[in-house]
Amino acid sequence: MSAHFLQSALAGSLGVLAALATAGTLRAQDLAAVAPDWKPRFTGVEVADLQAAEPRRLRGVALRIDLQAKGISFLATPANGDRAGETDAQLTSAFLEEHALQAAINAAPFDIVHDQPGKPQDVHGLLVSEGKKISKAASAPALVIDRNNRAWIEDPMTRVPESAWNAVGGFAVILRGGEPTGRGDDKLHPRTAAGVSKDGRWLIWVVVDGRQFGHSGGVSTAELASLFQRLGAWDAINLDGGGTSTLVVAGPDGKPQILNRPVHRGIPGQERLSACHLGVRALPLKQSDNQTAPSPKK
Repeated sequence: MSAHFLQSALAGSLGVLAALATAGTLRAQDLAAVAPDWKPRFTGVEVADLQAAEPRRLRGVALRIDLQAKGISFLATPANGDRAGETDAQLTSAFLEEHALQAAINAAPFDIVHDQPGKPQDVHGLLVSEGKKISKAASAPALVIDRNNRAWIEDPMTRVPESAWNAVGGFAVILRGGEPTGRGDDKLHPRTAAGVSKDGRWLIWVVVDGRQFGHSGGVSTAELASLFQRLGAWDAINLDGGGTSTLVVAGPDGKPQILNRPVHRGIPGQERLSACHLGVRALPLKQSDNQTAPSPKK
C-alpha cells in the first residue's frame, strides 16, 4: 500500500469508495459521512457505483442481493461433462446470457488464462454448482449458498457442507465478524469479492477496477475489507481478481451489460475468459420496487 493515509472525498451520487491507509484499516468514523447510493435493478437486487479521487483515482461497482426476496436463486459455473478439465473458459457476460441470469461475477481462481472460449480449465478451490461438486475444496476458504439462499463464508474449508447448493472458492477471508483479518496482500490490483451481512439477509458483491491509469488504480485487500465494512458486510472473501474482475447485469433486452471496466491482457475494457462464475436470477422490478431498501445490518 502507499505510505500515506488520506480519506477519500467522494462526490455526487456515485459514491462509496474511500481511500485507505498503508498500515491497515480505515476507521468507522472516517466513513461516517459516506453513504452508498443503492439503485434497484431487479427485485431484491440493487447496484451502487463506487468512486474516489484520493489518494488515487478509483472506480468500481457494488451489487447487493436480498436473500429473502421472492424469485432469487443462484448458479455457479456447471461442469463441462466428459471434456478435459473441470469447466470451460467463458466470459462472464456469456455465462450470464447462456443461463438467463440477471447478474453475474467472476468467482474462483483457476489455472490458465485463455484467449479462446471453450478451452478446458481447472478451478483452484471449491466449486459446487446446483449441488454437484466440481472442484475440490482444498484448504482455501469459500462462499457457500444453500438451496434456501442462506449464504456464509466457510474458512477453513476442511469439507464441503452437505447443504452447499452453490459454492465458489477464494483466496482469503478479509473480513470476519465485522473486523478486517489482515489476510491477503498489500498490492494494488483489480478486485472481485463477496460479503455477507451479520443478519444473513444480504449478499454483497464488489468489483473494483485497477491497472488503468487515469481510470482506477486498484485496491489492496485491507482497503477492500474496509470498503465491505462500510457496505454493511460482517464477513467477506477475496475472490479471483486482476484482469478477470468483471460484474455483469442483464439489460432490458436480456443482453449483458458490463458495469465495470475489465482489463484483460492490459487492455482497458477487454473482458477475460474465466473458469468460474457466480450468477443470480431475479424477478423484474415492479413499479413499487423503484425505491431503495433499508441498509443491511452489520
